[in-house]
Amino acid sequence: MKKRIPFQLPFLYLSLLAVLLGYQAHQSSQYRHQLTEIYRGAALSAVRNMENMEYSLNKAMLSGEGTAAARYLTTASDQAGQARKSLSLLPLSHPDTMQAVKMTNQLSDYVQTLQKQNGITPYDARQLRELLSASREYAELLYNNEEMLIQPPREPLSFYPEQGTEALDDSLQYPTLIYDGPFSDARKEEPLPFEGEEISWEEAEQIARDCIGKERVLRTGHGTDTFGPNPCHGITLVLEDVTLEAAVTKKGGKVLWLTPDNADFENLVTLEQCREEALSFLSRNGFPVMECTSFQIYEGVAVLAFAAVENNVLLYPDQVKVQLRMDNAQVVGLESKNFWQNHRARNALLPTLSAEEAQASLPSRLQVSGNRLCVIPVNDRESLCWEFACSYDNQDYLLYINAENGQQEDLLQIVESAAGIETV
Repeated sequence: MKKRIPFQLPFLYLSLLAVLLGYQAHQSSQYRHQLTEIYRGAALSAVRNMENMEYSLNKAMLSGEGTAAARYLTTASDQAGQARKSLSLLPLSHPDTMQAVKMTNQLSDYVQTLQKQNGITPYDARQLRELLSASREYAELLYNNEEMLIQPPREPLSFYPEQGTEALDDSLQYPTLIYDGPFSDARKEEPLPFEGEEISWEEAEQIARDCIGKERVLRTGHGTDTFGPNPCHGITLVLEDVTLEAAVTKKGGKVLWLTPDNADFENLVTLEQCREEALSFLSRNGFPVMECTSFQIYEGVAVLAFAAVENNVLLYPDQVKVQLRMDNAQVVGLESKNFWQNHRARNALLPTLSAEEAQASLPSRLQVSGNRLCVIPVNDRESLCWEFACSYDNQDYLLYINAENGQQEDLLQIVESAAGIETV
């Protein structure tokens, strides 16, 4: 007698098949999403390297001839290699990818040619701008349309890159944006230990209260202690509508930082009001004469960077950043580690070269609007320099000439963003 297939079995098979097909569709969607994210990240990396390359080429052109220009050209060549490496992660079967790789190869070759000659001519500058503009246009197109990269090409390929596939040195260090103004991240290679007697948590709590203004503090509590070369007591300060975390060094009792638990305030006061309140705050807390060097604004919080001034010389290594809420201009944040680790009485702040003598070494294409004497960090040393505020081709720069030997120490381009001022 024949066995009869149960009536429900076909429906069971169909249900199982539907589940399997659904799972495969889900997996396919996940893989597709991961792939587009990889492509999008690679294209964004290429765009950023091209932007940084443009800054480096501008600096090379404005540096004229010599080691400074050669240094910036080397940096630009490295950035072109990084952009090319990022583009190589994209599917080379796509025409727009091919064009982006082609342009970047030409750009890299051009820069390497310039490294063998002295400086950049105006003609070279125009050629480089055209190549950079075309390269970045293709990279931005790929970034904004990453979905098309996983589609088959609609037209036959007309270009096959012969370059760009060689191995690149991943150990190279590439320059990045320096935020919050010139030399804001400069610090000594070895952190200096703070001196003085070790203080108790209760003493640290009182120092934190006095720093922010004890009348503003409703209550305090234990925060997270930090260790390392400069151990700190952690203090929690509860104010009326915001809570601050503070770190006070166990030796010396210095407030290294204050940070708020939120930063969403209304913009009701001006930046000048914030600057005046920040200067008053620094004076009350024993800081010397300070000058505001840059600012940025994030979600209702103004972040102002200040550098110490000694005998009219601006000391960039001795920096402090103050955060103020923009609804009432009250201080809610502080970063003073760089200041306390670098600040000291300095000798030999008298220049060998006058400002006029130093300015004579600047390229004639630069328009100089002002100068001042300053100390800047250069690797693990400090250098007394003339800082020249310059402009060229509607771009603003800060150029630093060693006040003793006339050598160019640094060149920073000032970039305005929606948040404020930054230098590259």
